[in-house]
This record gives sequence, C-alpha cells and structure tokens, in this order.
Amino acid sequence: MIIGIGGCSRSGKTTLAETLVWHYRTQNKTAIALHQDDFVKKIKELLLIQNQADWEHPASVDFELLQKAIMFFNESFDVVILEGILVFADAEMNLNYDCCFFNTISKETFYKRRLAETRWGKEPEWFLEHVWESFLKYGQPPLIVKNMMVLDGENPYQMEKIEEFLRHIGNGL
Repeated sequence: MIIGIGGCSRSGKTTLAETLVWHYRTQNKTAIALHQDDFVKKIKELLLIQNQADWEHPASVDFELLQKAIMFFNESFDVVILEGILVFADAEMNLNYDCCFFNTISKETFYKRRLAETRWGKEPEWFLEHVWESFLKYGQPPLIVKNMMVLDGENPYQMEKIEEFLRHIGNGL
C-alpha cells in the first residue's frame, strides 16, 4: 500500500507519517516513511527566487528518482508512506497512491510555526509569503487522487478517525 501525505509547511505531515509507520508496525506490518525533502535536486539545478533556492516549486523535486524509490520499497514493505509539500504535484505519482491525507492549517498558524522554526535561520517575510503562495499553487491535491482524508493540522490527530478511514478503504491498521 502506498500512502501520500500532503499539506503546507509545518502542518504535521512528518508527524503523521511517523505515527502511521509506528501504528502499522504494531499491527505486525512492515512500514517505511519517505520524505520528499530527501529527493530534492542539487542546489545548482534549483530555480531561484530573489537569488535564493526555490524549494517550493515542483521542479525542485526529482520525481523520477522518488518514483523509483517508492516502487523499490513497495516490493519489500507492506506500507510505503510519502510525505511532503509537493506530494500531489506530479500527475504520475498521484496515480500510485492507495490513499492520501491532506493536512490543513491556517495562514496564521503557518506563519507562527514557520517563524518559530530555526533550522534555516531567520527567513524574510517575503519568503514566507512565497512558501504560502507556492503551497496554494502546487500543493493542493487534484481531483484524481482517490481515498482522501482531510485532517486539521492545527490540532492533535484523532487516530480513531484515521484508523476508521483506513479500515473503510480496506487498508486498516
């Protein structure tokens, strides 16, 4: 089974992916989480915005390599989970998902959480606005994606509802 988890930056995608991996493992299934950020192209190949690398554009992700990795792990694991802001940006990838989750947060929460993030240093407000606008443009799930559950990324996950959703589509925990 292949699960896609999308949503804005700082919406809880990685947390959900790791939670699902743990839950599947407690059900004696093998599970792995892949992170879209691990498939970003070389810095010199990225588009620039105001002389900064634009990680928020679909062209920043090596979707061909990502697709190969998913298919490779899908042969050995019961569940492969892919999370990232651009998991719905590639039409071919969208055909592979057995189910998907889409984490939503408000723009205010995005700003608050992103400003608290320190791993990239202080980011200018224009860049935060770019990240938000890129999410709205490239991060939305298309209608073709099947078995989608929308989650409120501003609150703790309700695992009972997630488990019910997965049971309903036949891929229960």
